[in-house]
Amino acid sequence: MKTLLAALLLVFALPVFADVSPEEVANIQTEQAKATQAIDDKYAAKGKLSAADLRAMSKEKAAAERSVLDAHGVKAGEWVKASSKMSADDRAKVEATKKALTAKEEAAKKGAEKGSKEVVIEKSEVNEAAEMDKKMGLGAGKR
Repeated sequence: MKTLLAALLLVFALPVFADVSPEEVANIQTEQAKATQAIDDKYAAKGKLSAADLRAMSKEKAAAERSVLDAHGVKAGEWVKASSKMSADDRAKVEATKKALTAKEEAAKKGAEKGSKEVVIEKSEVNEAAEMDKKMGLGAGKR
């Protein structure tokens, strides 16, 4: 009876790991890279870092990575398991998804830059303002 109870406790005490899809892995990795890059940029302005600054930077990076995992509803253990047990096909899917995400972000940035600078000029064969003036009897001038 004790062994059965211990076995049941062991089975139910183990965390249940949800499968993390390659697309979700790619999204998480991309967001984590952005978060850690922001922290790197913050500390890059300081030049050479002291030991205290390095510790603070690593703690901030770890917190940023955890917050990305939390935002996606993935536990750290699930993340480690999913990352370590990916097949070669899954890794290829992750890389392809990451490339697609970066291409989409670059296109969005270019579109935003273009949108702010782009001026649309409509051309027509007939000058509408001149036609309106003629209809109203204006622009005929002295002849």
